Amino acid sequence: MINYTLKQLYSYESVIRLGGFTSASKELHITQPAVYMQIQQLQDSIGAKLFDINGKKISATFIGKKLYETAVKTISTLENSKLEMDEILSPDSGHLQIAVATTANSFISALLAKFKKEFPKMTFYIDVTNRQSLLNNLKNNNADLVIMGEPPKNIPLISQAFMKNPLIAIAHPENELLNKKRVSIKDLAKETLLTREVGSGTRITIEKFTGLNFNSDIQINSNEAIVEAVQAGLGIGFVSMHSVNLQLKNNIIRQLNVAPFPIVRQWHIVHHAEAELSPIARKFKQFVIENTKAEKYL
Repeated sequence: MINYTLKQLYSYESVIRLGGFTSASKELHITQPAVYMQIQQLQDSIGAKLFDINGKKISATFIGKKLYETAVKTISTLENSKLEMDEILSPDSGHLQIAVATTANSFISALLAKFKKEFPKMTFYIDVTNRQSLLNNLKNNNADLVIMGEPPKNIPLISQAFMKNPLIAIAHPENELLNKKRVSIKDLAKETLLTREVGSGTRITIEKFTGLNFNSDIQINSNEAIVEAVQAGLGIGFVSMHSVNLQLKNNIIRQLNVAPFPIVRQWHIVHHAEAELSPIARKFKQFVIENTKAEKYL
């Protein structure tokens, strides 16, 4: 069995590339005898002669050339890995893994675009997904940061609320309820009610605050699909105001004035309590908190 150390490979690669022990010792910042000792130990471990000396010139033997190729590949892999890790740990670059609730995607995308301008070297992957997937990300520590509504209580987390999240009722512009001066929960209960799938944060909140029983078999797994269903006149929808600002401004849909809506929740930026955030993740977390204080993304 052949055993050799990284120090031995570094020494051998330097000696063969530079053609001498003196040059290698200067490059490696160790003494010439120390370099020679590393090469001798490597040669003993291999059990074959690795270099020839012709005057002051050192060259690799046939076996030595094979080992030199291995040394070059190994050192290259290690150096590239170090560069990648340095970039990840750099406060101005690195890679960010973010998991985001679908209702938060619009304003998080805007924040990321602004953050990217300040730190152009950074890269990120954003997973826009449902609550169950967000919970899985937190349990398994698969994302640096998670943007969500109400965080779970059964996972050790570090969570900070950073912005209001108004939940509203929306209707087709020609829906008759818009003509009523006062709309009640009883009025809503007579309509086809459209919201997210069972287990979603939006649905849980509506059931908690209104006692509404969702009287249709329709379950929709995206806010875009809910808005489209409301536009088609299929029923009354319940969404985060953040996800429909544009449609409300263009009168594609209308907000229903019905108590207790808007139900105001909070957006949270969350990560596992045992996770150590990278410098770029810490910067983005602070960036989100500071840039949403004035609620300009509402």
